[in-house]
Amino acid sequence: PEPTEDEFNLFRKLVQKELGFEWGDDKKYLLYSRVQRRLQKNKLKTFQDYYDFIEREENKSERQYLYNAVTTTKSEFYREKKHFDFLRQNIFPELKKLASSRQHKLRFWSAGCSTGEEPYTLAFESHDFFGASFISNGGLRILGSDVNTDVLESAIQGCYAEKFLSPIPDSFRRRYFSSESEKPNSHNQIKTEIQRLIQFRQFNLMSSEYPIATKFQLIFCRNVLYYLKPERRELLISKLVDHLEEGGWLVLGITESGYRIDKMEKHSISIYQKT
Repeated sequence: PEPTEDEFNLFRKLVQKELGFEWGDDKKYLLYSRVQRRLQKNKLKTFQDYYDFIEREENKSERQYLYNAVTTTKSEFYREKKHFDFLRQNIFPELKKLASSRQHKLRFWSAGCSTGEEPYTLAFESHDFFGASFISNGGLRILGSDVNTDVLESAIQGCYAEKFLSPIPDSFRRRYFSSESEKPNSHNQIKTEIQRLIQFRQFNLMSSEYPIATKFQLIFCRNVLYYLKPERRELLISKLVDHLEEGGWLVLGITESGYRIDKMEKHSISIYQKT
């Protein structure tokens, strides 16, 4: 059966507390359509039963299935391409100077990386711009993180159907993929030299502490804020800024451009630099 109003509100509060999501009433169907099969899997009758089930300490692992079910996983190569143009024209030249001036290792983070298209796009662009020798000497590392373990499994595999590759420049497709064939459903494997640049890790951006010791020169966190309650947005932005080096860059989604952020200077549409 569909969740009752009370059942829906229990889950609404839970995802707000755990994931920071702001759910309107229209999300009731999302809960029903995506979580229904978890009820069946655990042989439970109602959403109240499922809620009680995941609240029990011994069933904490089931919560991950819930998070996977309710998180949005849309991603594509070169999404919001303006950002990658800005990266090449403005950010990368600056980082190149930084890297050569003090033997600096570059560290980038794709926060909310979903199935991996965003960090792989960053990797293609970086490999092309900074060159193989800089990169193979450990000059660049990219972190891809997400709360959803299903999408991370896909990202780690780095294997994409032909139909998803159209935004990628042909020269990059030839250089960075080993293709089985050109058929629409054939799969294209990202080459190991690119995969090696990226470490994928599961954690929740709403956690009080992130398991990260590094400061980054570049953080992409696009189309994540949109789903969050306003106060959680502020909190997340300030934590991301804390994880940036001085002079580091933060890139938000194009629709998430109206923010004034402490200690940050706005450069272009939804692109900020730490001052």
